[in-house]
Amino acid sequence: MRGIIKFGLTELKLVLKDKSFYFWAIVLPVFFVFIFSGLGNDSGGKEEKTVVYIKNLDKGEFSKELINNLKKEKLSLKFDKKGKKVSRELIIPSDFSDKVKSRKKVVLKFKIKGSKLNSYAIQVKISLYRAIYKFLIKRYLGIEKPDKILSIKTEWAGRASYIPSGVIHQMPATIITFLLFNLLIFGGTNFVKLRERGMLERFVITPLGRKGMWFGLFLTNMFVAFIVIIMIIITSSLLFSVSFGMIPLLNMLFVLIVFSTFVAALSIYMGSVLKKAEAVTGVAVLLANLLAALGGCWWPIEIVPDFMKKIAMVLPTGWAMAATDKLLFYKNPFSSIIPNLFILIGFTIVFALLSIKFFNIEKI
Repeated sequence: MRGIIKFGLTELKLVLKDKSFYFWAIVLPVFFVFIFSGLGNDSGGKEEKTVVYIKNLDKGEFSKELINNLKKEKLSLKFDKKGKKVSRELIIPSDFSDKVKSRKKVVLKFKIKGSKLNSYAIQVKISLYRAIYKFLIKRYLGIEKPDKILSIKTEWAGRASYIPSGVIHQMPATIITFLLFNLLIFGGTNFVKLRERGMLERFVITPLGRKGMWFGLFLTNMFVAFIVIIMIIITSSLLFSVSFGMIPLLNMLFVLIVFSTFVAALSIYMGSVLKKAEAVTGVAVLLANLLAALGGCWWPIEIVPDFMKKIAMVLPTGWAMAATDKLLFYKNPFSSIIPNLFILIGFTIVFALLSIKFFNIEKI
């Protein structure tokens, strides 16, 4: 066992000496997180109060009644912005009450800062529509309790009290994507280079043997995976101030490590069946892109057609993404992802057996 660990650490040093590794493991992943998360525009996984500023230019009774309806919507209403640049603002015009009395058209302005139409702005708009509906029903139909005519019920899809977006939504997908890139490229090419140099043929006569070398290469890949995961999480957290919470973070790490075992076995299999390092790199890039795209790492799987959702669930990336979504975004218990973990372990066993069967240490 000591020999296997020493072999794994020795090969890891060779990977870490390659400067391009840091580009694939840190620079490019953080760039992806930054770009695909909408330039870091999210709540960081924290519940944000649905604050809306009210600019009431009308002094009549009807504007006060509308505001009272809004207060019943449990919005956090603010009336004095004091020069602040606010994200959401409702402007009630000065002739609001007069036009309501004369039954003329009146326009309420709801301003959103920039293009920040996120889930919280949408929630405010729904509350505004509901408050206006109650106001109109009472004013024009004389019904004091409009809720008896129509009720609108809203609820979250999971246990989380926020809709995931931005960095916190993109980070797990980015980690899975670059686990594929790094392990397939560096794990596969490292194996091929060792074989081309005749190093594997020398190691086979040592106490390690073929099995020991396989486990050593697998261990190297797992070391690389752990480094990639930790570096992306730490770098993204420092740059974008993202916090998952300790328990969700540990659960996500467990899923990513299990997923890494599959990629580690796959990289050894690729190194065994492909002759040249260039071929490994080309196939690795193509395969990583396909698995990431079809597995839901590039876009939310909820927005794709049903047939693509079915494709995602025959791929390990689809099961890994589904597991992280359940834990981080739906706040489901760890027990809910046990089937996902068994599926991922099944993929690992299949490609581990294939890599052992085709394990080629001789120069091709």
